[in-house]
Order: sequence, then structure tokens, then C-alpha cells
Amino acid sequence: MIQVISWATIAAAAVAQAFITARLWRSDLYLREQKIAQSALIWLLPIVGAIVVYAGLRQQDDVSRPTPNSECEVDD
Repeated sequence: MIQVISWATIAAAAVAQAFITARLWRSDLYLREQKIAQSALIWLLPIVGAIVVYAGLRQQDDVSRPTPNSECEVDD
């Protein structure tokens, strides 16, 4: 039973790392060299690296996302 839980935990961590790595490479926020370094961080420091990169991506998403303003709509 413990072995099953261990393998499930490892599998969940690998899936999360793959998701964060894919999200990082789809992002336009970083240069190629930065993406390589952050990918290494994700995979060499499995949980901590993934959390750090994910937090950075979330912070950039919150900053770069424009808020809709209904007063500025343009009628054609």
C-alpha cells in the first residue's frame, strides 16, 4: 500500500512539472535562455522549482491581463 502511494505521489509530481514546463514554454514572457534555465529549475528541484516558476507565471498573468472596461467600447 505504501508503495502505491509513493508511486502515485511521484506520478502526480511529474504530471504537475510537465504541465508547468509546457505552460512556461507557451509563455511569451521570457527569452529562450530564461525558459531553459527555468525548465532546469523545475526538473532539478522537483517541487520547489515548480512552485517558484508557477508563482512567477501566475504573477505575470495577473499583471499583464487587461481589465475590460465597458465605458471604452467602440461602436462601428
